[in-house]
Amino acid sequence: MKKLNTKLLGIFAVGTIALLSYVQMGRSEKLNDLLLENIEALAAGESGSDAICVGSGSVICPITSEGVAHVRIFYIMPH
Repeated sequence: MKKLNTKLLGIFAVGTIALLSYVQMGRSEKLNDLLLENIEALAAGESGSDAICVGSGSVICPITSEGVAHVRIFYIMPH
């Protein structure tokens, strides 16, 4: 009886470790994709060449240096 309990405990431990490893691997891929997108966004810079400024407000437009409500900057991500 004691051997059976020890075997079941061992199988349960190995299964739990395998499941946690699988879940962790899935999370790391999502994190890596997010980090890559952030790096690409930072590498694009803030030149303002592909920007559209809309409205009037307290946000400074990178093209005209005037106060606007919204600035839309378009990034092109290479494939």
